Amino acid sequence: MMRLLYWYVLAISLMSMPSYAEELQVERSLSGVVINDRMAAATDIAARTLWRQMIAEPERFAPASGFNGVGLGSDAHWLRLDFQRTELERSAPWWLVVEPLNLYDLRLYRRNIQGEFEELASGERVPFAAGREREWRQYAFMLPAHGPVYLRAYDPGGVSFPVALWHQHDLERYEQWGELLLGGVYGALLALCLYNLFLAVSLRDPAYGWYVATTLALAIFLAYLYGHAAQWWWRDWPHWVAMGRVILPSLWGMALTGFVMSFFRTRIHLPIAHRILQIFMLSYLMIITMRLAGAHGLPSLLLTAQSLPGVGLVLYIAIRRWRQGMAGARYFLAAYGIVLAGVVIFLLRVCGLLMPSPLTEFAMPVSATLESLIFSLALARRIKSLRHASKAAFIDELTQLPNRRALEQRFKQYAESEAGRGFSLLTVDLDKFKPVNDQWGHAEGDEVLRILAQRMQSCVRQEDIVARIGGDEFIVLLAPPANTDIVSAVIDRLMEVTRQPVRLGDRSHCLSASVGLAYYPRHGRSFSELSRYADMAMYEAKRAGRGTWREAVPTI
Repeated sequence: MMRLLYWYVLAISLMSMPSYAEELQVERSLSGVVINDRMAAATDIAARTLWRQMIAEPERFAPASGFNGVGLGSDAHWLRLDFQRTELERSAPWWLVVEPLNLYDLRLYRRNIQGEFEELASGERVPFAAGREREWRQYAFMLPAHGPVYLRAYDPGGVSFPVALWHQHDLERYEQWGELLLGGVYGALLALCLYNLFLAVSLRDPAYGWYVATTLALAIFLAYLYGHAAQWWWRDWPHWVAMGRVILPSLWGMALTGFVMSFFRTRIHLPIAHRILQIFMLSYLMIITMRLAGAHGLPSLLLTAQSLPGVGLVLYIAIRRWRQGMAGARYFLAAYGIVLAGVVIFLLRVCGLLMPSPLTEFAMPVSATLESLIFSLALARRIKSLRHASKAAFIDELTQLPNRRALEQRFKQYAESEAGRGFSLLTVDLDKFKPVNDQWGHAEGDEVLRILAQRMQSCVRQEDIVARIGGDEFIVLLAPPANTDIVSAVIDRLMEVTRQPVRLGDRSHCLSASVGLAYYPRHGRSFSELSRYADMAMYEAKRAGRGTWREAVPTI
């Protein structure tokens, strides 16, 4: 519907204008200016008319009024430039430049020495050198001494043909600046790839591997869009250039899908969305396979059809994970929004709805570079969050002491070490703690636990570990070597600090501790066995009147 409306408005505007565009005066002030609004345009329905017939029927052409592109279609589009050079520019080298980003079939018609029109075939359908008169990623043709000049553009995937005139001196500088900017983009993307590849190998996190694949696929896709793939890699293989339009964005989409699944851990947090992403992955793989097998229309249609739902799904996942508390999702949304803006500008230019400018020319590579940079920052934030979560899994939330999980891990290290026969385990249970909770509430009881936890932590060596395993029960693991004198000294200090009053405001709480002692491996070779014997000894201390300690009875 939108396309019919577009053609209706275009037809009305063309009918209301004179039959010929005004003849253009080529002067230095025009160098670098897009001249589509000063050319005449015509449409060859279904691309069936012979070029000689089109040239022979000037009444077909009407002022273009800036017309420089359309969306999908099977028509061929013509532009005619009527010009004459000023006296100063009569012998100067001028170039007619077309910068479409993508164009399957581009043909130039100009007069030769004999005054007859000749055809120069260009676009992605011909080898790089054969379709260009200048070693450059874009299409540049020498402007003849006299007009008119005709351009024919055909591309079922969307035709874009912004035309500019360039004086050779200005064009050389324009080329240099463009190559410098794009070189910076490629270099930045490559640097990000190498840096995150190192992190992928070091951290063994698959999200970094997917990030590298995504960034590398994006860099190759950009090189294709801006003509460098044809210039550097596929100079004599136009068939690969034509296939790259479907295969390269599919590879980028497939890598980005894998990155989304790994980055957001959708298998765990959003299982339904994860299964849909898997379907998208298979779809991209199918599109690539079909294109390699020779199909063109269907894979292109499938790639276009799944783009919009794919974008919506990724945005949904990012927003959901943000609401679930994932801090890195904010970075992802910012990066994804930037690259989507660049893609929209690119598509609007391809469809001819935006006039060429430095903004529309380089919006895509600049936004892609910013996206990759912010994705890298999001990965760093994600790893930091995961490390924090991993660390929190070993910490008691109330006292900030190690918890049972950390204790078992340290026990395993000691038991497997060569010096592991010289360590001990103490079970410490506070006496008279229940009345504190019952009379003054759990908030005050928690504060008492925090203070006593700090005191007990000060009683041990740096290599020892004090852990809270629940309620008012603590375990102290004394690292090897821990002989009888060291164990006795630690127990004495523990008994002393727990007897000292705990003052909170105008209240003072007097507690004590019952301690049970077990030695490894005398009383047990596993954590559960050793702690069971230490518990038995602790209960013996409680039965002995509390505020004392007992050693476990050796096993037979």
